[in-house]
Amino acid sequence: MTRIAALIAGLVLVVCPVWWLREVTIPLPAYRKGGYADYLFYGQVLLAIYGSVLLGIVVHWVRAKRSGQPLVALGLFKAGMQGMLAAAIAFFAVHFAYGMMTHGNFEKAIGGNLWGMIVIFWAILSAIVSAGMALLFYAWRGPAGHAGAMPGRGGSVTPRS
Repeated sequence: MTRIAALIAGLVLVVCPVWWLREVTIPLPAYRKGGYADYLFYGQVLLAIYGSVLLGIVVHWVRAKRSGQPLVALGLFKAGMQGMLAAAIAFFAVHFAYGMMTHGNFEKAIGGNLWGMIVIFWAILSAIVSAGMALLFYAWRGPAGHAGAMPGRGGSVTPRS
């Protein structure tokens, strides 16, 4: 029953930002320009959120496979948030360097005062997606981190007499 609840909650958490951002970023029909331009920003935001979370999870998965460590749901959540942090740092470093090369001074390189709010929303939505991915992993793999993990099955190798 716990795994079913985790599966449902994980699906809701993974899909919720897609639905919410569609409502927030796509303009009303009266203000639409037409074509793909209405959905360009929506796609960029989804790529930033889901791409950074998946980047962190893939890096964590590769490192766990190389070291032989088992994957756990909390580790996947942390990895998703670390991926978001790494992507945000890289994005703002590139944006700052580009601004310094084109404008030449610090104030214009930053480009406004809404960057803090962007990072906050990026972090919140990435945390929601990371939590959903961790819950989906928990529901799929079980609490012990391997498929078919049930109490009383396997676990120890003891010779039979």
